[in-house]
Amino acid sequence: MGCRALEPRMRRPALLALASFVAGIALLSYSVAIGESRLYLVLIFPVVAGSGSLGLAGILLVVAAIFLGFLSFARSALGGIVVAEEEEQPSPPSAPGPSEEPRKTKFGGVVFLGPIPIVFGSDARVSNLMLVLAVAMTILLLAFFFLVLPRAP
Repeated sequence: MGCRALEPRMRRPALLALASFVAGIALLSYSVAIGESRLYLVLIFPVVAGSGSLGLAGILLVVAAIFLGFLSFARSALGGIVVAEEEEQPSPPSAPGPSEEPRKTKFGGVVFLGPIPIVFGSDARVSNLMLVLAVAMTILLLAFFFLVLPRAP
């Protein structure tokens, strides 16, 4: 009896989470830009206060993204959905050949503690990529604080 994982199904919550997060941030940004909501920075946490429907929709989309993100991590931790395929005769187990080597997962990330980025990764290539991402995000953050916020009333 062979098994195959439904990979597109496993990726669906992660893609929905990403789409919800991007749409929520876009709605919140637009809401702040038109003056319907206000953006505050409490310690290192961004806080949005608003009274309009765009701000509410943006917050709901970000919350949905967090929920879907946790769901996608839970499903990947449990191994996803596995569907059994029926075969006429069971095939004998074969020894793993050179083409059946397990893939090594690479990961990395950037964590901001205030304005200071902390970079981590599973190997040097991923860490360097995260470092470039951290520098770009820091430049965008500084540009936002020095160019956009002083113009706000």
